[in-house]
Amino acid sequence: MSTEKTPSDASLEKDAGADTPGTNNDGATQSQLSSKSAPIESEGGLAAWCAVVAAWIMQFCTSGYVNAFGVYQDFYTRDYLSSSSASTISWIGSTNNLLVFGGGLIAGRLFDAGYFRSMLVGGSALFVFSLFMISISQPNQWYQIFLAQGIGLGIAQGLLYLPSLAIVGHHFTKRRTLVMGVVATGGSIGGIVHPIMLNQLFQSRIGFHNGVRISAGMNGLLMIIANLISLQEGSGTQTKESSDSPLQDQPKTKKWYQFFREPAYCTAVIGNFLFFTGGYYPLFYLQLSGITHGVDKTLVFYSVAIMNAANLPGRIIPNHFASYFGIHNQMIIAASICGAIAIAFIAMRNAAGVIVISIIYGFASGAYVSLLAPMLAGLSPNLQEMGSRMGTCFALGGFATFIALWAMGTTSD
Repeated sequence: MSTEKTPSDASLEKDAGADTPGTNNDGATQSQLSSKSAPIESEGGLAAWCAVVAAWIMQFCTSGYVNAFGVYQDFYTRDYLSSSSASTISWIGSTNNLLVFGGGLIAGRLFDAGYFRSMLVGGSALFVFSLFMISISQPNQWYQIFLAQGIGLGIAQGLLYLPSLAIVGHHFTKRRTLVMGVVATGGSIGGIVHPIMLNQLFQSRIGFHNGVRISAGMNGLLMIIANLISLQEGSGTQTKESSDSPLQDQPKTKKWYQFFREPAYCTAVIGNFLFFTGGYYPLFYLQLSGITHGVDKTLVFYSVAIMNAANLPGRIIPNHFASYFGIHNQMIIAASICGAIAIAFIAMRNAAGVIVISIIYGFASGAYVSLLAPMLAGLSPNLQEMGSRMGTCFALGGFATFIALWAMGTTSD
């Protein structure tokens, strides 16, 4: 029997190949295109857990250091920058917060474009460099501290904070909320370790300059480990080339300003802006306020650590129950508690008040912060928008913190 194909047979096969799902004119399947262009989305595995470990370390170094600024605020006000007012010193912390969260607007877009590892390396180097610059600053030279800690350290933390949360969202779907909560505990552990270590170093014979150098060395070593772990194949997001490839199965990527056409996202951003306006006052001013009101210094020095210790279960327990009670419901309760504590902060006059405020505020603020990223991830129909959506929300929150902390510093003069 002859196997020669007639022209009509060849034409039919060509048409069938063009119409068959999963193929294109170049012979490449849609699944091949998707594997090259789509962002990573898995549910565990070695690469995913390597990303979790690296992200946890970065949260320990970045968010943990933000949570320890109360130690610096107290030391600068009473000693190192005593010639400057509390409101002037507060510009350091408020600018740092603005860049940590506001930097997410840029970091989120860079993350979506595939520059995760570049930000990891660059942010780590700048973080350690800025700490060493703080260590060589001179007493009562406010501008030196402002440039090193407010600007330099803020930019470095801004390059690391959001991407270390967003990368986890690319590796997990079903367990995303819980795993993001686990990663966020890095900030809580850092908020325990950094304040205790810095207070002990600053108040000992080691002093401020060498104390900051020791802190820089410890954080530098941890960041080297995180960068090495992130080299595990697949633990980063898509490459720049793949992000430019046409996506066959992803919704069209929106511009950041188009997110505000969605009522749910717009409401979430407004609510977060209001929370950030007053949410960081106890964290930054608890230690200074306690000493001002004559509370035992030993207890006050541990107050920030106590707050962050309570922060730890607050970042895990609500995330575990998110599927039962809902992320938004728990965030509303947590924000309400933080607001009540901010008002009660005015009446704090003794050791009992310091401990109660530290524990309750620590747990509630930890719950809110750890649920924020999963909530925003859930509002991202396209994984390639996750970084930009989180960055936009964090940026506006950072601006709110910038204004609020400066105003709070004015009332503390």
